Amino acid sequence: MTLHFRSAATSAMRAPITADVAIACDGVNSVVRRQFYSGEELRFVGINTWRGVTRAKPFLTGRSYVRVGSIQRGNLVIYPIVDDVDGQGQQLINWTAQVAQPGYDRNDWNKPGRLEDFLHIFASWTFDWLDAPDLLRRSDVIFEYPMVDKDPVDRWTFGRVTLLGDAAHPMYPRGSNGAAQAILDARALADCLAAGGDAQAALSAYEAARSGPTARVVRTNRDHPPDYLIRRVEELVGDAPFDDLDRYITRAELQRLSDEYKRIAGFTLEDVA
Repeated sequence: MTLHFRSAATSAMRAPITADVAIACDGVNSVVRRQFYSGEELRFVGINTWRGVTRAKPFLTGRSYVRVGSIQRGNLVIYPIVDDVDGQGQQLINWTAQVAQPGYDRNDWNKPGRLEDFLHIFASWTFDWLDAPDLLRRSDVIFEYPMVDKDPVDRWTFGRVTLLGDAAHPMYPRGSNGAAQAILDARALADCLAAGGDAQAALSAYEAARSGPTARVVRTNRDHPPDYLIRRVEELVGDAPFDDLDRYITRAELQRLSDEYKRIAGFTLEDVA
């Protein structure tokens, strides 16, 4: 099999490459997948994401991961990624803002984001441990992304070509499952190829092992989005302040909801041991 490549930057043809199999792991906008599903569209329901990094003093423990709010009204995820980034004790803090805005046009990937499109949602989010709007304003860079997926397809493998990762099963981000499912794909594919025998049969065996489980993850993420636990608690407390969460939901029930998703996603401790 001979593969032909064209430069995305210059459109110039690259030297062809001969291979026994081709594994397309070229992302949610996979060029290879488009050859087999030409009329397919991304599924967008009005949820956009903005990401950035800000140099700031450590907050809470200096290792804290914070998720505040819900996607319906505005959600922030904040956590440090680099200590003492400037030699003066400041951290590089990663943040993600998500909000459902029905009627909002789907944005593109790695497009510069505009602070004015979302800052007003978080304008009053000042806590005694962090000034969230100030963190957003002082970001080194802001990018904008759509939250999208695609309907699961029954077939990934076409002769000696197969799909992997987001090219095979783009899904809503929840628990880093885009990366996690791609890792599980790669392990399954490597095992099938290492077993020997016909390469095309190995690709088909890989597809049979992974297409069903990943389709369940895609559909589960639609019913139980990234902030599902927050929404559940919000319903139980009537969106009112509370001091004792155990009065509304037990730790065992929270653990059950979390474990149920891990079983569907295939990364319980037992699954990955």
